[in-house]
Amino acid sequence: MRLAALERSPGRFSRRSAEHRRAGPGRAHPLARIAMRTRRRRLGARRSLIPTTPQWIMLAGLVPAAALVAARKRLRVPPPLTLALVSLVPVAVAGVTPRRRWRYAAVGAAYMWSFTVTWTLPYERKAHLEKRLGIDYPIRIDTLLGFGVPPTLRLQRALRERSKVSHLDRLVTLVYGSWFVPHALLGWLLLRHHQYVPRAAGRLAAAYHLTTPFYFLLPTAPPWWASEKAGRMGGEVERVRRQVLNSLTGKPLESENTPEGNPWGSMPSDHIASAAITAKGLAEVGPIPGALGWTYVALASFSVVYLGEHYLIDVLVGLMVAEAVQRGEAVVAPAVHRVVLALDRLAG
Repeated sequence: MRLAALERSPGRFSRRSAEHRRAGPGRAHPLARIAMRTRRRRLGARRSLIPTTPQWIMLAGLVPAAALVAARKRLRVPPPLTLALVSLVPVAVAGVTPRRRWRYAAVGAAYMWSFTVTWTLPYERKAHLEKRLGIDYPIRIDTLLGFGVPPTLRLQRALRERSKVSHLDRLVTLVYGSWFVPHALLGWLLLRHHQYVPRAAGRLAAAYHLTTPFYFLLPTAPPWWASEKAGRMGGEVERVRRQVLNSLTGKPLESENTPEGNPWGSMPSDHIASAAITAKGLAEVGPIPGALGWTYVALASFSVVYLGEHYLIDVLVGLMVAEAVQRGEAVVAPAVHRVVLALDRLAG
């Protein structure tokens, strides 16, 4: 197999052992223990799928908690309570799901639902958030980074004609819409090399998780909003993605076409953070996968800046988040390991 060949091949990447790629730095990564135990149990006697008493208790709490989060607007659930409940849902799913391969998919789906709620939650108190909305600070930073002109404004001036949709616009929007690539790679790993999934999924979740505090603490308007809604940058920056989608459906280019989850969640770019941590993992497998991963990061970075969805500083902080995940992996491993062991004892 390709991975086995890479493990035996000489060169720079041979220093990354298969154990390192599965378990990360140091001894067994906290999440990797799930995969190792799962494989041993699959080779031995299979346990019953009937939930244990602790699992029934967790399941009894999981369903109403998820329902309460889903109905939070109608029931006027306080944001702190919503945040606490939605953060516990993936943990509960891990506790009630049997140790089977599809457990990864169940926990991953629960986590992405949790992240989506957490991302939109600050904007549900729009009036409160608007008091702290950052509009000018990223423009000033990007003006410095762009040598006098924000990169988004410079790119749209050079590469497109206002209020017209080009082939480049469609192509870049397609790249932007491929945010699911890291998740697709996890799906491929789950089918072909599931022993690598725990660490890869844990790192990807951490990259998303570290972006969410910014949306509460540092609400930031993206370039298109600062230009179209607040008149910054001379109103020259347009939301290209909206125009592309409208052109495909025959609507006027400037008409709104999608409900806004949180238009003020620009800083940092979770799109780039997730792509970068995935590229770092691919680079540990080998030089070719690593090159492909970083090529995607470069294309995605260009797309979010060109389309007006993020500033360049949002991209750079997203890359810093990925670097923080990589460097902090060994530090947080013991704490995560204890949580995983506790959940593992519940799962059948």
